[in-house]
Amino acid sequence: MNRRRILILACLALALFPGASGSQGQQSPGPGAKPATAMPDEIPIPPAAQPSSQFSVEAATDAYLAEIPVSARAKSDEYFEGGYWLILWDFLYGALLYLVLLHFRWSAMMRNLAERITRFKPLQTLIYWVQFLIVNNDPRRSSRDLRRLFSGTPIRARHASIWSLDKRAV
Repeated sequence: MNRRRILILACLALALFPGASGSQGQQSPGPGAKPATAMPDEIPIPPAAQPSSQFSVEAATDAYLAEIPVSARAKSDEYFEGGYWLILWDFLYGALLYLVLLHFRWSAMMRNLAERITRFKPLQTLIYWVQFLIVNNDPRRSSRDLRRLFSGTPIRARHASIWSLDKRAV
């Protein structure tokens, strides 16, 4: 019984303090330096985008898009199109995880453990939720971080993203 309590406390500590492992995000540029993805101070207006009596929205858009380097455009397209695959894999991962939790009755075991620890219902819910977060490991955040890694966008520190839960993750 003592080992079980130690294991539960260790899992709670890992869930509540994920930044303690020492992993940090990418370093930001030094003071005064602009990141590679920063917008220029002055944006030149192409001749096709200048106001005139023959102004065409399509021509102005094409003129602005022509100023974007081909490598940056390709990188943007890859980032955008790769998101669909990540959404699919996130869904399949979640569905498989939930089916396994239900089929092997691990979810019921997690509930029973929470009931053995305390008789207070709201605390049982919290204990079950913490266990579920440990098992789930939130693949949506992991895939977003992976996507940012391959696109070259800096990744936030892992502990900062845990506490900034958005409506989709809740």
